Amino acid sequence: MSTVFRSLLNHEFQLQRRRRTPDAQGGWSLDYVSTETVRGRIRPASSSEQQQAAKERRQITHVFYCLSGQDIVRGDRLSLGDLVVDVEGVRAPSEAGHHLEVDCRELQFEQSAEEGS
Repeated sequence: MSTVFRSLLNHEFQLQRRRRTPDAQGGWSLDYVSTETVRGRIRPASSSEQQQAAKERRQITHVFYCLSGQDIVRGDRLSLGDLVVDVEGVRAPSEAGHHLEVDCRELQFEQSAEEGS
């Protein structure tokens, strides 16, 4: 693995996984729990990447890079400060075995009336 590539993974992202909790009424509630910190890099998706995803009936806004061996799956969530993205797909480019490319969709949260104005 190239030292240059490792140096590009310059942020610590919080990885969160969905958890189903019984709601005591026969149903489930979903929330996210932090599982680990992942060193990586994120960039906006190009227009051609967004178009390709749309052909597959997916929407992506960002691409996340990290080292291979990370336990990241579709449905997970990554966060860095105010940026929160849902994982839409994970791939190992060229099966080289040294890094993962993760297609993500940015989430935007509405501020409550007390927080902003």
